[in-house]
Amino acid sequence: MTGNSSIQLITDGTAFLPMEQLQAFGVTVLPIVAQAGGKTYMYDQKTPGHIGLLEELRGSRESIEIIGPSPDDFRAVFERSLYRTNQMLVILSSGRLSPVLRNARIAARDFMGRCDITILDSQTVSVGLGLLVERAGELLQRGDLPLPEVVRRIRGMVPRIYVVMISDTLDYIYRSGKLTATQAILGAMLKVHPFVEIEDGDVIPLEKSRRPERALDKLVEFASEFARVKKLVIFQAFGEPAPEALDLKNRLEQIAPSLEVPIIVYDPVIATHIGPEGLGLVVYEGVWR
Repeated sequence: MTGNSSIQLITDGTAFLPMEQLQAFGVTVLPIVAQAGGKTYMYDQKTPGHIGLLEELRGSRESIEIIGPSPDDFRAVFERSLYRTNQMLVILSSGRLSPVLRNARIAARDFMGRCDITILDSQTVSVGLGLLVERAGELLQRGDLPLPEVVRRIRGMVPRIYVVMISDTLDYIYRSGKLTATQAILGAMLKVHPFVEIEDGDVIPLEKSRRPERALDKLVEFASEFARVKKLVIFQAFGEPAPEALDLKNRLEQIAPSLEVPIIVYDPVIATHIGPEGLGLVVYEGVWR
């Protein structure tokens, strides 16, 4: 339970935040459940199912379906939380990238009149979602702010979180409906590497490069545009840092020498859009308020 004992903070498994912080803030985390190649994978900060999923995809190039947390999973969490409180703040990965947010809203309808469930679309994933959950936990722990003010401050952070990605294939971006069949076929023939951004919670293809190193340059150029970077995180598809990720880390540390630039493995929701061998970057600009 958070410091403000009247409000339960809830999120999904893509929220990238150390377990000790999740526990300190009393956050309830519902694992992401994905299916690919006839197998089911679960992911949160305790369950590293994303590693096996990405390995499966590299061999099979199967499509991915996010199937949970389901409405029933959310109903169970809301019911358990009711034993302690009738106020819940639910901050989830972007509603445009998976069915998770929709599932939470479906479940919340059953609790109308019984409790106050505020569901917030983070319009991001992974590290970005983790930043929002972390700040919500800090504000709730203070215990001196009403829930609407906490929500207002969290929403104010959303436009300052940026996610950009490059992929080695157009297959997954096409499957997610962001490219036409003609664009995907032509891109595959030319062996292009798409450069995409999460904007307003959705994946938007920006440019395509026929050289992998040029795509990497685009990530560096993107990060260098910001004057006040508070956090930079690289996400990749491999358990050990790939050469491209290490190159990117070195170049980013030259841009922002005061920042540590960690390299993490991305989650199943990101994988549904860029596939099993992508590379990306999260930029948070600004300061806590």
